Amino acid sequence: MMKAFYRRFRRPPEERPPRSFRQKLFVGLLVSTVVPIMLIGAVSYYVIFVILDNKAANGIQSTLLQARENLEKSYANLNYVAQQLTGKNLQLLYRSTDPVERYLLSQQVYEHLQLVSFTNPDTGLFYMYDPETGETFYQNQPFRADAKPSDMPSLTTRKGVTYYGPRRTLAYGEELVLAVSRPVNIMQNSAMTLYAETSAGLYDRLLNGRQYGMNVTQALTDESGTIVFSQDETLFPPGSALPVGSGEERYRIADDYYYFRETSGEQGWSIYAIVHKSNFQREIKSWTIAWLAIGAASLLFSAGVGWSIWRLFDFPLRKLNREIRELGDSRFDDERRIREPIRPTQIVEFDVLLNKFRDMRVNIWSLLSELKRREEDKRHLEVEKLVAQINPHFLYNTLNTVQWLAKAKGEQEIVGLVTVFIRLLRYNLGKDGGLVPLRKEIEALRDYVALQQIRYHYEFPVSIHADPRALEVPVPRFLLQPLLENALYHGQPDEGSAIELTVAADEENRYITVKVKDNGKGMTPEQVAKLLRKDVPEKEKVGMGIGLNYVNTMLGVHFGDEEGLRVSSSPDRGTTMEFRIPAGANGGRRTDGGADIRYEREEGES
Repeated sequence: MMKAFYRRFRRPPEERPPRSFRQKLFVGLLVSTVVPIMLIGAVSYYVIFVILDNKAANGIQSTLLQARENLEKSYANLNYVAQQLTGKNLQLLYRSTDPVERYLLSQQVYEHLQLVSFTNPDTGLFYMYDPETGETFYQNQPFRADAKPSDMPSLTTRKGVTYYGPRRTLAYGEELVLAVSRPVNIMQNSAMTLYAETSAGLYDRLLNGRQYGMNVTQALTDESGTIVFSQDETLFPPGSALPVGSGEERYRIADDYYYFRETSGEQGWSIYAIVHKSNFQREIKSWTIAWLAIGAASLLFSAGVGWSIWRLFDFPLRKLNREIRELGDSRFDDERRIREPIRPTQIVEFDVLLNKFRDMRVNIWSLLSELKRREEDKRHLEVEKLVAQINPHFLYNTLNTVQWLAKAKGEQEIVGLVTVFIRLLRYNLGKDGGLVPLRKEIEALRDYVALQQIRYHYEFPVSIHADPRALEVPVPRFLLQPLLENALYHGQPDEGSAIELTVAADEENRYITVKVKDNGKGMTPEQVAKLLRKDVPEKEKVGMGIGLNYVNTMLGVHFGDEEGLRVSSSPDRGTTMEFRIPAGANGGRRTDGGADIRYEREEGES
């Protein structure tokens, strides 16, 4: 994973795969949120761990120190009571042989024992006994006869005084008490021994685990480290050794337990406070859970902020993208849509950008509209120019024909010729560029054919077949005459030649196909290209001088560039010229580029 990361960032920026704004925003917010939280959390965790660890350790150590001092005081108090009980009168009593003296001394001893018991409320059972015979003397309260101090494990022995760890009282009861024993006369090593233990409630005050603020097990060990007393004999049974040695540390850790120790320098025993890790670190765990909750809340808050920021940018970006796409799709057919104001995003920078984009869109629309208008004007000027290029030789030749007929024949033929000529001339000199019904174009074509047949002595037949459904379709002027002129001048070399004009509508009456076919000598592809070119020299023009380029131009202007003239010809096989126009123009009106073009009615037309 690290290698892939390294390879990605070793590449130049231009070769790296692009990332979306959403991905970069997410990564940026994630890094800016998670990294500080992790750094602050790690430092905080370390500091809090040290603080809480020290706090817990200091609290336990302080409480354990207090417990050790209280135990020392309690053992010292028991030793002091034992010293008072083994006073001079008691020693005199055991050395005296006089019965009267012994009686008097025994009464004094008994009174002294009662006084000591009364003045030391923390002292419980005490009595004297002979370890050899088991005989007891001067007990201050009843006790169990089967209980013997010698059966108890000692905690330590110092200066002839034996200290016992907490154990069940020898009196009748189940309470735990502290106890000491010492010879009545230590100096002479007397066999008579005095036993004293604390009151029933003192143990609970001295070794109460609740004072640590957590679940703590306490244990007492002798000088060798052997457990003499344990509050949990299952885990730490008496007679065993704890898994930690001596040392100067405040505590040691072994087997998931913290071991705190305090040693009595005067009496030689040690007291341990044993805490499980889960209890010792409970406060740290509580703080860790709180920190994790705060971190999770911070991440959720950052995610919410990131989502809000993304939403803040998402709508303006999508809106700008939609506007750019519409501009790229060239949707300039609705001026109201182009000029309508863009709804603001309430973000100043984006609103300025969108307003500038709207101004640019309006300017582009204006420029395109102006360009379109100029292109339309240019096309119409070209049409007018083509229409105005009627060859004057045609008029001269026609007039010469009239003159010849006037000389060769009677006036009636002249009248007929002139009538046809005038009718054709009136059609040809109508308003330039207008649309007329196909019916009128065919009528003018018939007049033109009649004139040409008179001129060429009726040497060629022309047949015209038109579908009645197509007669009212509006078409540009002079759309058929150039086709017939080309067939007449380039396709009639011999007798037997014929020209056929066919106007047919398809079954759905959606399109009209116009076809002019001759059986003349045909043309080569070079000749066809020459006929279709625009710059035809004046001397090469025939007939009206308009040419096939005029037909191509008019079809492109009025019906689109896809509806062009198609020429099929080969030498000695004749020529066929055809084009197709839509039949859906209504009422002689066709909308092209937003402008209405109407065909004009001629004089005398109803």
